[in-house]
Amino acid sequence: MDDFKGRAAVVTGGGSGIGRAMALAFAREGAKIVLADLDRAAMDRVGTEIRDGGGGSVEVETDVASLVAVENLRRRAVERFGAVHIVCNNAGVGESRDILKRRAERLDRAAERYGTA
Repeated sequence: MDDFKGRAAVVTGGGSGIGRAMALAFAREGAKIVLADLDRAAMDRVGTEIRDGGGGSVEVETDVASLVAVENLRRRAVERFGAVHIVCNNAGVGESRDILKRRAERLDRAAERYGTA
């Protein structure tokens, strides 16, 4: 498949699981990979795996919940590969706390910001 040759793919959460699998699959098809993850060691292992297979990779430690970090990811990708052609937003931001408690906290923040009726 030539569709990915010379293309740059950003894969968030690329250090493990589905993100790792997508990054390796794109690399096998000729894409250059920009890995983004909070787990530097895992991400570096995937990058090494890609380069050992003859592919191109750059690793950027990224917290996708931070706009500044995501902008840095974009800048590094463009600096390294000239453009971004594919984005796989695989990383997630989640909380494992009780959903009712989270909802109450959000309502409290909204009341502080906007006031109450």
